[in-house]
Amino acid sequence: PTEAAAAGSLAAIALAWGLGRLNVKQSVTLLREAAQNASSILLLIVAAGAFATMLTLSGVPAALGQWVAESGLGLSGYVLMVLVFLIPLGMVLDSVSILLIVIPLAVPAVKLLGGDLIWFGVVAVIGVEIGLLTPPLGLSVYAIKSSLEDQSITLGDIFSGALPFAIIMVAVAVLLVFFPQIALWL
Repeated sequence: PTEAAAAGSLAAIALAWGLGRLNVKQSVTLLREAAQNASSILLLIVAAGAFATMLTLSGVPAALGQWVAESGLGLSGYVLMVLVFLIPLGMVLDSVSILLIVIPLAVPAVKLLGGDLIWFGVVAVIGVEIGLLTPPLGLSVYAIKSSLEDQSITLGDIFSGALPFAIIMVAVAVLLVFFPQIALWL
């Protein structure tokens, strides 16, 4: 996917140059903005790596895994608890930040309880994405609003339109929690 995105970006730039819609000054601006975005994401990944290392050395994930094992929640109960935790985080943070912070904490307990990590990853991403569609700060909704030219469409309209999709995503996430084989079928 990364290489395909890079090839698509290169093709779009070549097409814009070919159609005369891009000049040298605009290209420099685009490259500068791309470098700023990439560096902020890379800094976030480095900080998350340091955070995960600190957590591992402190023993927090192991202690959390032990607590979950002794609590009697079971795998489904624990994953539902993580899902309930992820959705509100998705309302206020971007998905990459949430996943980089929460996954190092949650995965050891999932392993200890015998859960499949691919299944857990699918459920976690769905949980974060539900939060991105949910008020008060559903970041996906704000991105949609900023891309619309029709100013008569309000944030409330977009949140209302996204609500059925969020409800369906909650239902799918709950189904996946109780029937992991759905995510692992193929």
